[in-house]
Amino acid sequence: MEYTMLSISSQFLKVFPAVLAAALVWPLLALAQTGSVAISVDLDSTLHRMRGGIGASWHAIEDSIPVSGNTSHGGSGWGANPAPEDEAAWQAVYAHAGWLGLDFCRVELEQRMYEPEKGRFDWESREMRILYRILDWCEKNQADVFLQQMWSNADWIAYPEFRGDPVKRVHSAPVSLEDFAQGLAALAGHLIQDKGYTCIKWLCINNEPGYDWSWWQMPPNETAPFTPALELVRETLDRKGISLPLSGPDWTDTPALTPEKLDFDRYLGAYDIHSYYSRYDWMKRDENRPDLPLSLVEQRLGDWAGWAHQRNKPFFLSEVGSMIFGWHADNNGPNTFPAALKDAELVLRGLNQRVDGFNKWSFINRGDLDGQWQLINTWDIKGGKLLEKYSPKPNSYFVYGLVSRFTVKYSRVPVTTVKGGALEGLTRVFAAALESPGGELTLLVVNDADSAFPAGLSLNGLKKETTLYKYQVTSEQKDNPGLIIEPLNGINLNPELNAFSDELPASSLTIYTTYRLEHRDWGVIAE
Repeated sequence: MEYTMLSISSQFLKVFPAVLAAALVWPLLALAQTGSVAISVDLDSTLHRMRGGIGASWHAIEDSIPVSGNTSHGGSGWGANPAPEDEAAWQAVYAHAGWLGLDFCRVELEQRMYEPEKGRFDWESREMRILYRILDWCEKNQADVFLQQMWSNADWIAYPEFRGDPVKRVHSAPVSLEDFAQGLAALAGHLIQDKGYTCIKWLCINNEPGYDWSWWQMPPNETAPFTPALELVRETLDRKGISLPLSGPDWTDTPALTPEKLDFDRYLGAYDIHSYYSRYDWMKRDENRPDLPLSLVEQRLGDWAGWAHQRNKPFFLSEVGSMIFGWHADNNGPNTFPAALKDAELVLRGLNQRVDGFNKWSFINRGDLDGQWQLINTWDIKGGKLLEKYSPKPNSYFVYGLVSRFTVKYSRVPVTTVKGGALEGLTRVFAAALESPGGELTLLVVNDADSAFPAGLSLNGLKKETTLYKYQVTSEQKDNPGLIIEPLNGINLNPELNAFSDELPASSLTIYTTYRLEHRDWGVIAE
């Protein structure tokens, strides 16, 4: 079934005549009163310039990690990659990564992959060759890599009390921080100095430390100190002449900024956290889950970004997903249309809070470990094996993926103002704008209400004749892996005629951009 865009008519996409510009810039108070929305982008102002991009997590781990009931002790950070020697399968994976325009990838691994025994490095293990497949694509296509060691998962570096138990082993912090640091430095040296990868921009040394269930535990089962590890890894990298910045603390779930806990600032080159349980502002609170309305999440993101930027460091949302609609096992909650639209809204609101980069959990995922998180289907959940053909996973592929498809790393974020678009006192329309390093413009708009809004949109400070193309997905196209998204006919603007009207459908993502991409084209990654 082909995806059908809204057609241009006298009702939609009307360019305002210049003589009416002053009177028809949709008076904001009137719009708020009539149930309409006015979206204004000030191209002469700069809110922020991103130091990353918008992409997804992409793990190289393949060996199985225990699953006990609803608890997957490696989350869903392993499995579902094709064999490293399967060229045709990897070209299929690459085609999807290209369509999605993944320009900022959190690439995940574990220490066992490259150092299965103390001091014995296996640079040609099956999983390391999968890692090279991922890094090769990123290098060739100028995608930035946020390199993530998830855990160690090797008996030799686990606490003695945890050795021999595959569950305790994967959760163990390293018994020797010196050996841990030497291993990471060897990995970084091999990838950057020996293999010559220039795409690796950041290194995070452990996933989500600091919790009673984390992958940084010491006997009997409590979180181990983390700051000494950051200090020693930084010192070891420096001694070896490796300037790769560290990122942290990699905490979840969108924690409040607590400066008194950040005693590791001098070892970090970037800050990052995760977000999963955020909910729409209009949703009722679930007493059994963390209460994280997007308005609160937005505030916390702004606090973290402000803290990082004051220290001239970027701030990343290094895992983005939705648990609020269900997860665990093969639950499809993370990939429902409401979840996908919420993730897109979180990105838009995060951009306006000066977040530097976003990673969706996750590009490749089995979908049967702790929920269906995947952007593409590579794994046969019922059959327990790789699929022969890989396909988009609705709905994330066509919602979050549409955002990543039309955005470029290092983009400038102009100030965008939204007036109106509210129901029962709650804002339901959100927008963010980006200008790429090459001057391409993209305006992203989410309407999370169950009703449409008439909208007036303007690009103030437009310097030249500009054509915008429209791309859109709504809840009416949900659950369809075969969507075809083509550009709508152009909206012609210029410095005098810089405004137009449209309708924002219920539960929709709408993108207006100077990029004209046919469905068959790859998304934009770098300029």
